[in-house]
Order: sequence, then structure tokens, then C-alpha cells
Amino acid sequence: MDGRTIKTLAAASAVAALAGVANVGGADEGFFCDYAVFYPQRAEKALVEVYVAVPLGWLTPVEAEGELVYNFNVGVRLSRLNTAGETEVVANRVLARTAPVPDDRDVSSPLSVSQVRVAAPPGDYRLEVGVGDLGGGDTRVSSFDLAVPAPPTDGPFTSDLKLASSVAPVGPEVGGEFVKNGLNVIPNPTKLVSDNDPVLPIYFELYRLPVQAGGKTTFILRYDVSQLSGRRFARVERLLETEAADVIRVETLDLRGIPPGSYVVAIQVETPTGEELATARKEFMVYHHYTSAELVEFKGKFMPYSLEEEKQIRKELALIASGEELAAFDALPAEEKPIFVDNFWARRDPDPGTPENEYKNAFYQRYYYVQERFTTPFREGVNTDMGRVYLKYGEPDEIIRSPMGMRSNVTVDSSTWQSKPFEAWEYFTPGGIDNQYILFIFVDHDGDGAFDIDASSVPGYGRLLRSE
Repeated sequence: MDGRTIKTLAAASAVAALAGVANVGGADEGFFCDYAVFYPQRAEKALVEVYVAVPLGWLTPVEAEGELVYNFNVGVRLSRLNTAGETEVVANRVLARTAPVPDDRDVSSPLSVSQVRVAAPPGDYRLEVGVGDLGGGDTRVSSFDLAVPAPPTDGPFTSDLKLASSVAPVGPEVGGEFVKNGLNVIPNPTKLVSDNDPVLPIYFELYRLPVQAGGKTTFILRYDVSQLSGRRFARVERLLETEAADVIRVETLDLRGIPPGSYVVAIQVETPTGEELATARKEFMVYHHYTSAELVEFKGKFMPYSLEEEKQIRKELALIASGEELAAFDALPAEEKPIFVDNFWARRDPDPGTPENEYKNAFYQRYYYVQERFTTPFREGVNTDMGRVYLKYGEPDEIIRSPMGMRSNVTVDSSTWQSKPFEAWEYFTPGGIDNQYILFIFVDHDGDGAFDIDASSVPGYGRLLRSE
């Protein structure tokens, strides 16, 4: 393979689609793409680098000089609306590419990686990336909105983070497509990291650091690796001592022990006193290096939901998920939501060492009971007051029922429903907490069999009251 070709797991495009990398360019387009924006010193325009990875498997080989090769083009067009409302093309580049057909004994799936650099002033753009197969005549295009932010007028800031498959220094006489500031930085447009080689190289640039004249200034660089839900898995801190205001940084993060899933790497630049100077972030995914059998199992477990399945699963999650978790679920592409749900329940498993998830099992036992027991012609069981309480607290320790109003040993203020049917649910040790008593009063105000919360000893459930 030439220097533009890297190798990834078998059936890379299938797994990458599940990984959610199609938010910029994914398997549906037949290739993967990513980008990063840099700000060369004193330049009026930003430098936009577009990274494209083409799975050679969908290209048609042709014979050239006695050997089979793939011939294809990679094109990038950047456009925007001008003041007259017309489309203005800011940059348009096409690269011709050739890659040899891999040996049949090669069991991995090769990707040919290309990088296209274009200059653009700050503004909002439409970025179109296309790959044309010269052998088969097929052309595939991915397009998306791209914002090139204007750098702040003063103070430090960072470039985007560039995920790489490798970074290596080169001599001053060496040039090439991927050479940048004395480094050969091979991009990773798939944003995938295999647990078989769990390292994440990152390249980025810092600008206008507040350095002291006449000596080195110390800064703290913090790298956090977190799930999309916010749970942090790793933190690395580095000291940066520099005399220069503009700095190039390369970091290779060790991801050993981090389970497969979707993550965010975030960098933060601080002074030694804790003053935050600049931040940047990038999403990526750790995947398991599959055998063929494991890949089939993975795809079966994490097939994207149908629209009806996704709607139903979100409704179930909303009963116990935090607002942040629901927002993270909604923001994910369809291919990644099954993985999110799997991680959602795994985080709540009280005993991960067992094959069963006791928390998940208990939730769904309550959920199905509530749907069957409390559903009315007008409301699903989970949307009733009794259903919500049962989902959270489970079966009451004691239920006191009276079809004709207050005739029980529950001595509470019943001024609003003395003659109405009611139920009192009592929990003596909710959640296994001793010496804690919880009371819920449900009243059928309309006589139609639908009981609503009237009062409780728990704040937030209607009137707050006590039992004697």
C-alpha cells in the first residue's frame, strides 16, 4: 500500500456506520470525512483541512501497466451565499488518486486517506466532498454546513483537534500531502480507535498564549476522555513550558481499559493558578477489534432502531433518565443510539460481574406491570399517577382502599375528598432505608376509576402531609 492507505478492521464501513461517524461523512456516502480549522500566523484566512477516507472495497479495479489498481478522484468544494444572495464558490479542488488492489490474502479492509487544504475567511459555508470511481463510473457526494469562526480579537485560543492515525517527525527537506510544521500527520477521518491498538494521537495548535518576556512561561494542558453523557473515563495533565505565543502540540492518549463506545476528548489550557485560557473538543469512538463471528454478533446487537422502536425506547428511558442523558440520546445519529442505550443500562447495573442486569430487569418488570394494571382508556399506565409512583417505589408494603371515602386508620387532612373513593399506599422502608415512612393518597375525584395523587409525605407529589 502507498503512504495514503491505512488498514482497519474487517467490514470497516459496516462498523463505522454503527459508530455514528456518518454525521460528517459515513458509509452511506461510501466514504468517511472529517475536517479541522487552523489559523496560520498573520494570515487573513483560516486554513480548512478536509480529510477523506475511501474504503477501496466499493471501487472498481482497472488494469494499468499489467496490474490492477483503483483510480478515483477526491473533490472538495467550499461555497457560501454572497451579499446578493448568490452562491459564491470560495474553493474548489480535485485530487487524482491511484491505489493498488490489495493481495487476496490481506484480510483487513484498506482505506485510502486523502487530505485537501483550502483557505477561507471566517464565515458560514457549505462544504461538499465527493469521491468519483473512475473504474466503475460511480460518484458519491457528502455535503454539510461548516462554520469557520473568527479568532478572538485578543487572548489565547486553539485550532480544532485533528485526530490522527500516526504522527512522526520528518526532516526539513521532506514534503508531502500530510506534512505539517515538521511532522507527518496522517489523519483519521473515521474517528475510530480499535481496542486492539488503543491509542489516540491528536494534533492541535495554540495561539496567542500570554507568555512572559525574557523567559519560559508554564501552562497546564488537561485532556479529558468522557462518554457523551458526561461520565469521565480518563484525565491526563501535562505541563507546557514555552517562550513562544504560538505552539504546536501533539498528544498520544492511552485508552487501555476504556470499553467500546462513543467518547469526547476535550482539552483545556490553564494557568498554574487555574485560570482557563482556551478549550477544544472532538468526538470519536472506541470499537472492539472483531473476528468475523464477533462482527456478526455486534451488528445483530446494535442494529439501528426503526422509527417506532426509537420512539418507544426513548419513552421508556425518559421515565428514569436525566435531562442531560435524554439530550445526549436525541443528539446522536440513529446508528449510535443502540450503543448509547446499552451503555445507559450498563452504568446502572448494581453487579456488573453477573450476566444479569438486576436494575434493568426490575425496571421492566415494574414497567410491564404498570402498563397492564394502570392503563385506562384515556392514559397509558406509565402516564398515570399510580403508575409513576409504582415505577419509582415498587409495590407498596400496604394498600388501604375505601370505595366510599375516608373510613380508615389513615389520619390525614381529607377535607377535599371525604366522600370520594381513595387508596392510601404506604411504604415502610422504601429503597431499603430503615425508619423512613412514605405515604401516597390517591383519589378518584370523578368516580371514573382513575385515581390521581391528592397528597403525599414526599415533596413534589401534590399536597405535603403527614400520617399519625
